[in-house]
Order: sequence, then structure tokens, then C-alpha cells
Amino acid sequence: MKTDKILTYLGLAAAKRSVVLGTDLVLKEIRKGKGTWCVLLASDASQRTTKQITDKCNFYEIPLIHPDCDMEALGKRVGKASPTACVAVKDRSLAIQIINNSKDEESAIQ
Repeated sequence: MKTDKILTYLGLAAAKRSVVLGTDLVLKEIRKGKGTWCVLLASDASQRTTKQITDKCNFYEIPLIHPDCDMEALGKRVGKASPTACVAVKDRSLAIQIINNSKDEESAIQ
């Protein structure tokens, strides 16, 4: 996994205002059923948050990315001073880049 590239694309998505931050807002966005292309979950998110986000992403078939960064780093990358447990990406092209960089080269989305 190329965490630096993933976080760079996440920063670009945040600059385009194509992200949703925070567990409650991400869950609400996923339930809408459209517009969410992938979700990033911090490595130190609580067990409850991890289960909620994982279950929703599995049910709605949304790719869930686990970058090697904590909530502080994830929050800083999207321009927040506070820690952020999860981020939903709504821009399709940037989400594809994030997904491709989270997988091996052989299984990347074209």
C-alpha cells in the first residue's frame, strides 16, 4: 500500500470539497446509496467505529481503505485540526486513484 500517495489524493479531494468527514456524516452519506466512491478508515479508530463503517461499506459494496495512518494524520490531510476517524471520498476519479494505490499493481482498477 502506498500510504503517501493515498493521502496526497485524499488531500486533493479535500481541496475540491469532495469529502465527507466524521463517522456520523460518513454513515449518513453511505446510506444515501450514491455518490460515495470509497471510505478511508484511520488505523486507530475505535472498535465500534470500525465495525459500523465496515458493515455499512460491505452492505453497500463501497471500497473500504485502511491506510497506515492514525486519526491525527488523517485529520491533518483533509485540513482539520481535530482527529478524524473516517473520510468518505465523493470524487470518482480521485477515489479510483486511492483504490489503485491501496492494492497491488496486478489487481488495480482500470
